[in-house]
Amino acid sequence: MLGEVEHRPSTTGERMTTTTTTTGPARTGRREAAAVLDAAVAIARDLGRDDVAASLARNGSRLLDPGARVLVVGDYKQGKSSLVDALVGADLCPAHPDVATALPTVVAHADEPYTVLVGAHGREDVTAARLAGAVTARDDPAWMQAEIGRAVPLLAEGLTLIDTPGAGGPGGAPAAAVLAELPAADAVLLVSDASRELAAGEVELLRAAVAHVATVVVALTRTDLHPAWREVRDLDLALLAERGLTVEVVGVSAELERHGRTRGDTETGRELEVASGIPALRDLLRRRVVEPGGRRAERAVHRHVAEVLGDLRAVPVVELAALEGPERARELDEALAAATARAAATKERSARWQQTLADGVADLTSDIEWDLRDRVRQVVRTAEETLEEVDPAQVWDQFEPWLAEEVGRAVATTYLWAGERTWWLAERVAAHFADPGSEPDRAPVPAGRFTAELSVLPELATPDLDRMALTQGLLVGLRGSYGGVLMVGLVTTLSGMALINPFSVGAGVLLGGRTLRDERRRALRRRRLDARRVVRQHADEVQFVVGKHTKDMLREVQRTLRDHFAGRADEVARGAAEAVAAATGARDLDAQVRRRRTAEVRAQLARLDDVLARCAA
Repeated sequence: MLGEVEHRPSTTGERMTTTTTTTGPARTGRREAAAVLDAAVAIARDLGRDDVAASLARNGSRLLDPGARVLVVGDYKQGKSSLVDALVGADLCPAHPDVATALPTVVAHADEPYTVLVGAHGREDVTAARLAGAVTARDDPAWMQAEIGRAVPLLAEGLTLIDTPGAGGPGGAPAAAVLAELPAADAVLLVSDASRELAAGEVELLRAAVAHVATVVVALTRTDLHPAWREVRDLDLALLAERGLTVEVVGVSAELERHGRTRGDTETGRELEVASGIPALRDLLRRRVVEPGGRRAERAVHRHVAEVLGDLRAVPVVELAALEGPERARELDEALAAATARAAATKERSARWQQTLADGVADLTSDIEWDLRDRVRQVVRTAEETLEEVDPAQVWDQFEPWLAEEVGRAVATTYLWAGERTWWLAERVAAHFADPGSEPDRAPVPAGRFTAELSVLPELATPDLDRMALTQGLLVGLRGSYGGVLMVGLVTTLSGMALINPFSVGAGVLLGGRTLRDERRRALRRRRLDARRVVRQHADEVQFVVGKHTKDMLREVQRTLRDHFAGRADEVARGAAEAVAAATGARDLDAQVRRRRTAEVRAQLARLDDVLARCAA
């Protein structure tokens, strides 16, 4: 659920109003796309197709959103929350000098400010103090993420910043959530302190990000405290180049940006902001993330509007051919045939996309379950082999975090793969509705739907690892030596020796030592068995939780795609039926009504053709 935001755009009815502070071609392109969308909604409503108008407004709002999602990741206490505040130019994300961020915080644009906590039981509007307590202290494990909406220029351009909990490497639940979010992210901003080089865990996180995200940037924070940060940057660049990773590294200081912001629009304030490196990072995000996402969104809106209006245009075309009389009989017959063929094609296409969706979800469910079991089984096998070679009581403190990291890595890889396959399935279904050779619209897959319960993965229990105490060992040794002293003492008494003699004492020592060693071996076997039992039980619980979660998410994705494409298929089918009905009704009109209706239909066609021409341009 990480990053799934309830967008709250400024709307009036079903008409969408887009507010943006971008400049130049980007602003013009988004305004034109929004204007085209509004014109299409108005045309659909005037044609009596309120269902199409609602669908255009709903899907247009989704498509027009550039979807510029930036994951702000890094290890604990590296300054991620402060960097997010500096980027938006406002103190929004809770930060604490001692306590690390425990909940992901999504910062997005909103005309009306809101601050909410999201959990399994729903959403709740909270105060800033309540938000700080939940995000930094995790006072209620039921909360899964926080969301903040503000009217900030950078966010109004379509950027969404996601402040994640600390995750230095690809293991554990926080890192698993980050990795699972990568398919839905447009950029990754890894935050690292400028006092040191990148750690091994951060390099591995960058490697995973580069493999799935187009834009990856390393931000070295607190450059105001480390004058030699440029040397660290050069070392990081050399290290990344050695690993074959092409990543941009920039230096920033959230503290300098804060001081510059407090001084206002003065020469000193502007100098401090420039020295902080934050404006340069903003420009980088605009250039590499916001603008490409905006162009993709504009093309998606124009494609979707052209497709929908193309379907709506069939009705006035057929009606006009019927209104203009016998001289257009051939054109009318062709238009009716085209409408009938469109209805038949829609019916056939509906059967195909539904079958594709059902088969795809069934295959994906089976593949994800098998993939998770296979990865967890390999971890369990390695853990059991390790426990057979060591004493769990001696190595459990090191073994427990290793196992948690390996299980987290396995779960994260499964989630990452599941996210990729889900987007692939959505694109396959969307392809049924795209014209040959054209690019399908972005499918409405909820972003980050595979991470809602990663933060509450079951914890590893502690097995019974009690080792034999000194007094217990003495008692075991005495119990074993008693038989040796008694047997040998009785035999030696036949030769006139006392019951307690050197021979009986020696035998007691030998048998007591043997008994003590055997007991220690049995205790070691018990500890190993208990440890293996705990490992297997933990693996079963993880598979149960993650398996249930992935199945629920896949069912939700299936319902989302089904409802979306079923509505689209109904629109096309209704348009084809209305075309036939319009042609039939036009033949029965008298001359005066026919002339008036002809003028109205021509005006409708002119409006439609004008918007379609704007889409084509």
